[in-house]
Amino acid sequence: MKLLLQLLPCTLAFGTFAQKMTYQADLTNCTKDRIAITLNTTYKGPDTAVFNFPMTVPGTYAVLDYGRFITQFKAFDSSGKALKVKKKGNNSFVIVPGKDVAKVQYLVDDSWEEKNGKTKIFEPAGTGFEAGKYFYINNGGLFGYFGLEWNNEYEITFRKPKNLQGFTTLVQQSKTEDQVTFRSKSYHELIDNPILFTHEKDENIRVQGTDVIIASYHEGMDSSAYYIKHKIDSAMVAIDRFVGGKLPVDNYAFLNFVKDYRELEAVFSGEKKIGLFQKIKLAKSLGGQGFGALEHGHSSSYFLPDFGHNSYTDMVYETGIHEFMHIYSPLSLHSQFIGEFNYTKPIMSKHLWLYEGTTEYFSVLVSMQGGLTSVKSTVENNLKGKIMSASEYPDNMPFTVMSANVFDKPYSDQYAQVYERGAIMAMLLDIEIMRLTKGSKTLKTVIFELCGKYGSNRSFNEETFIDEFVAAVHPDLKAFFTKYVEGTTPLAIEETFKVIGIDYAKSKTGTVPSHFLTDKNCGVTADNRIINGKIAIKKADAANPFGLQAKDQVDYKELQAVYRNEDGTLVPEGTMVTIHVERKGKQVPLTFPAKFQEGMLYNTIEIIRDMTLEQEKLFRLWSTGR
Repeated sequence: MKLLLQLLPCTLAFGTFAQKMTYQADLTNCTKDRIAITLNTTYKGPDTAVFNFPMTVPGTYAVLDYGRFITQFKAFDSSGKALKVKKKGNNSFVIVPGKDVAKVQYLVDDSWEEKNGKTKIFEPAGTGFEAGKYFYINNGGLFGYFGLEWNNEYEITFRKPKNLQGFTTLVQQSKTEDQVTFRSKSYHELIDNPILFTHEKDENIRVQGTDVIIASYHEGMDSSAYYIKHKIDSAMVAIDRFVGGKLPVDNYAFLNFVKDYRELEAVFSGEKKIGLFQKIKLAKSLGGQGFGALEHGHSSSYFLPDFGHNSYTDMVYETGIHEFMHIYSPLSLHSQFIGEFNYTKPIMSKHLWLYEGTTEYFSVLVSMQGGLTSVKSTVENNLKGKIMSASEYPDNMPFTVMSANVFDKPYSDQYAQVYERGAIMAMLLDIEIMRLTKGSKTLKTVIFELCGKYGSNRSFNEETFIDEFVAAVHPDLKAFFTKYVEGTTPLAIEETFKVIGIDYAKSKTGTVPSHFLTDKNCGVTADNRIINGKIAIKKADAANPFGLQAKDQVDYKELQAVYRNEDGTLVPEGTMVTIHVERKGKQVPLTFPAKFQEGMLYNTIEIIRDMTLEQEKLFRLWSTGR
């Protein structure tokens, strides 16, 4: 109620009734990566009207300021008379008088061309235009709104090159060879549905009655959507198994843009020879690129690199499950701060533990319960990696406080923990729910139940949601939120993991492989850092037992793996093991006898062999969902 009281006077100050916003965007005359936009409306406001572009949008947790890319902004009344316009700040245009605004015109620059790395918009949230080839559109970058009026109906008509098709989950109202019109019921819906114009043929998958479209633009080929579809097919099957019922959306789209870096990969692998200047130019082309993905309620948008062998499909596969699972949270389960998002002065929700932490954890469960990864690999690789990453973040910063202040330092520097510490926190919450309910409920069943109660068009109360969540499970669950989500108590990983039969120790003594990282007297000095999965050798005596040379690059995962059997036990002392090092652009095998020594073991995690009956029951529920 307090928020409504704050917003109501502002809304009345800018306009007194809902307007229909009818836009035209001309993609056929894109000069210097600029698009001409025209808005036809019947806006009847006060003496001064304010036309805004978003400061940010849901899902980004960063300042975007789309209004920076708007130029030549003009406004006219119903008689065609030009009105006075003055820009205010980064995102607002003040129109005087504002009683009769019939037309607005402006140009939009694409954000991908921005050179300032400090203010550059993360590419999946931005806009990219190239005449006749592609248009990658996050709608907040093109279309604005009057005052705080986000509930107007929007009709968007694109004049387009005949060779391009527009892909989105917005409702398509009409279509001809050179024009397409989409509509949305509100500005929220418009922002939540990006659009990709591309010449490539789309691909389709069906998951639990939901139509999934894959649309793509690749700078160097015409069939990237096909390869993405075949890469993520198994992930969609795994989601189908995990959900086990109808999804909360009827349609979904993967919208992909792929940068072609195959030449760069060929050069640095030695397959192609070019001069030093060309190498530097190629390497610089990678600088400042924000590869990744951004979730939306009915779609996810991707900005991907292709280093050869369709490597871009791996990124979609690795992140696609996470992005897809956002159809549950925050699409179908969110507070009023997202449901009634303020694009001008956003109030951030404190529930990132739910929106991102739980979603990332669900992506782990989907892979495991859907058969994409083994239970053993999930425990010993995925969870271990997240625990190690989670330990790098401070415990003295409550998760809810970080979430609510994520735009500001020092909290903005901590955002990435939602995918690591947040995921482990969600797993501990899942285990605690199973323990308190004796396996009758899980985090998944509680989330799905609450999604059914609220859905995409109804918001939960920001301040009382945790109490509501607790009430859906067990009164004793409140202590978990008080200590770990809202408080500063270190996560009880060791104690909680034992409930489902997983043994974790932050540190302990034991038998460790004796190699150049653990034996300081072996004649090899290595860089302590792991960069891109590799360890660089600084110095190596000619007589070292491993056959290493200075500047060799050692694959860290392979080094760890060769000392263990398939069941995870250590190989016998003296077993000949082989690693492959990168030396002068080539893979060189090195074989040597395995040796061991007593030392410290850190972040050890393994499945307990002799579980109690209760541990077996909950472990089975956690690992299979049944």
